[in-house]
Amino acid sequence: MLEPSRTAPPRLVIAGGGLAAWTAAAYLRRMLRRVGWTVTVVGPVPPAGPSVGLATRPILTRFLRGLGIDEAIFMRRCGATYRVASRFDDWFEAGQGHWHPFGVCGPRINGRDLFHYWLKHRNEGGSGAAYADYAPQALMAAAGRGPRNETGVSSAVEASSYGYHLDRTALVRFLREIALSEGVRAVPARVLGASRDFSGNIRSLDLEGGASVEGDLFLDCTGAAALLIGETLGEAWIADSAACDSLVSLSLPPAPDPPPFTTYAGLPEGWTASLPLAGRTEAVLAYDGETTTPEAAEAALQAAFGLGEHIVHRSLPSGRRNPWLRNVVALGAAARAVEPLAGFGLDLDLVALEAFVAHLPRGEGAEILRRSYTARMNRLHDDALEALAAHYVLGRRPEPVWAAARAKLPEGLADRLDLYEVAGHVVPREEAVFGETDYYLLFTGADFLPRRAFAPVDVADGREIGGYLAEIRARAAQVADATALHASLLEPLHGTAPAAGPVARITVAATASGPASLRRTPEGTRLADLVAGLGQPYGYERSVKATPGGLQVERFLVSLHRTSLGLQPGQTLDTLAEKLGLPERERAEAAGLIGEADVLHLGYEDGPSGALYKLYVEWSADTDTAWQKAETKGEPLLVHRAYKWSSHAATPPVVTLYHWPRVRAAAEIGARLTRMGADWGEAGSGVIGLAHAVLGLAQERGRGAIHYLEAREEPGPRLSYDLNLYACGLMVADVEPLLAPAFADLGIAPQAVAAVLGERRDEALGHVAGGLGRDGRPFLTVYSGMAGS
Repeated sequence: MLEPSRTAPPRLVIAGGGLAAWTAAAYLRRMLRRVGWTVTVVGPVPPAGPSVGLATRPILTRFLRGLGIDEAIFMRRCGATYRVASRFDDWFEAGQGHWHPFGVCGPRINGRDLFHYWLKHRNEGGSGAAYADYAPQALMAAAGRGPRNETGVSSAVEASSYGYHLDRTALVRFLREIALSEGVRAVPARVLGASRDFSGNIRSLDLEGGASVEGDLFLDCTGAAALLIGETLGEAWIADSAACDSLVSLSLPPAPDPPPFTTYAGLPEGWTASLPLAGRTEAVLAYDGETTTPEAAEAALQAAFGLGEHIVHRSLPSGRRNPWLRNVVALGAAARAVEPLAGFGLDLDLVALEAFVAHLPRGEGAEILRRSYTARMNRLHDDALEALAAHYVLGRRPEPVWAAARAKLPEGLADRLDLYEVAGHVVPREEAVFGETDYYLLFTGADFLPRRAFAPVDVADGREIGGYLAEIRARAAQVADATALHASLLEPLHGTAPAAGPVARITVAATASGPASLRRTPEGTRLADLVAGLGQPYGYERSVKATPGGLQVERFLVSLHRTSLGLQPGQTLDTLAEKLGLPERERAEAAGLIGEADVLHLGYEDGPSGALYKLYVEWSADTDTAWQKAETKGEPLLVHRAYKWSSHAATPPVVTLYHWPRVRAAAEIGARLTRMGADWGEAGSGVIGLAHAVLGLAQERGRGAIHYLEAREEPGPRLSYDLNLYACGLMVADVEPLLAPAFADLGIAPQAVAAVLGERRDEALGHVAGGLGRDGRPFLTVYSGMAGS
């Protein structure tokens, strides 16, 4: 713990590499930077590829907005869709369903929830409209509308009263980049344990390989393992009364028209959730591990949703009543886990971070701060557990898991239910993850109404209530109708969703075709070693290039976000490029550019003239913003400045500029390709023909946007095209019938074509590029197999 006499900057060390760890790092670095705290995260690098889905609530939306994060970029990076409500089917009993929207359910009248006036009017024979019908988000959900119009304006946006469906690991990677850009230090290593000082506080983390990281205050974000607060400090688990303590999930093809809500449904084994992400639909079954085996749960999930991919089994740990012990604060599952029903888990983590800053230790009164923080978080966790229990105890389903859950009635919830039933109201709590309106929505959805309306409302004159309620309902419908269809909001972000079809193939490049392939030559090994030495996450893809002179298959590209280059990205780039032999003038130029850029790509190819290195500086944020805003007027935007040079010859590097010519629609892209082909004449007819064919296939079968760039060497008139198709969700196998004859037209032997495409056919299709080389002969390049470290 921090001593009052300490003068050095406090050191906050976060153990763990998951969502809790990087959420904390991104938030706390921003909050504590001005007071001099350093933040270090020690844990494994987030894995590549899709993980499990996550349904979030409005608190994450407000959190992201507070960090100044562009929503369009966030949604695109995390495969996110909007979530304005939850839909419960077959929940309280088979055949019954109800909406649970986010946001307000009508205005408060005289400081009281609209529910009381709705109930009085209903009891007096008024309109039969459901209470949720007065909530704009319920009407948006039912009509398939998102939370805003096309210009981004709505009351839901102003209040941030909506959530998302997204990929959990993608969110971790996204927050990690933000944290690193803010100056958080990452130590990619596995934590084995911790060492303590003479007073019993943790002094340092012990890492695999013998290294250690010292700190003053530690966040335990190691999940259920709880390496610090549990294993080292000995804080014991307590048994929570979760009805469902096990989960199984699977991935399905994306919905053609993703709904803007999470669908929950009751089953005999427990309950299911359907999360419509941009690239897939995530189906989850929560069940009681004591009464249902994992095999039976998996079979029940597949019976409900059909066969899927990426089946994941998880169990939910219990919790700890003391999340802050000595100089360790536990966060996430290391503190206390809750069922994912309604999405309270991430809410509790975000509230815990706010509470931690409110109780920030600065020398004196550490024990007072610990007690206050612990009491606050226990109240919030108890509130979440009561809300979860309420979803079960009001039900009438007869199956054992539901009957057992009804018997686990928390004392606080029992008191709340009793007061509601006899007095007609829920006492609002000052701070809660499930508020007063939420309870009224839940109770009315269960058809659980009090014996009479709340007395202060019931005894008042109610003659005007009917007209007033009608106006409120009409206004809610007006607000909902002013928002755009969910699909139309997603299309600029993710492209048009595909029609329903077979299960999508999601393939991550195997190790054999990953970065280890770089080590086949000394030059490739040099690049691989330099990237590995950074100890940072990177992307990786490979390519094949066809010319009349033959095939080049030893071509690789490694991608690093600018934040992976440290606090002085220009200096890091200069060092890397110098070791790869880039001449000083171009090296200085690239180093001066990276500070305002977003991504660095380093490439290697073993061509007919020997080994070549490549370096690309990429500005993606500006292009993303212009694309999202449909800014199609103005000069073309520079996306890449690329350098290519020989590792042996003394020839000057070739510099190529890649521009986005501000075209989005396939017809506009096709028109530019046609004009380009006319300039090339007969020599380029084959590569232009392939571009048109691939463009048509992407329109017909792809699910995302096609990003089009044009490349020109500097100086010189030579122009080529680059179709970025990663967002389309196609595989190399999908375009193999088009690529094979195009390669053959360039004189490549059919056996060689079949071998190279066959090896790549199960990889994600990335870029298809083509043009005329400096020798006037055509070329085609195909990138595929994007993966991550």
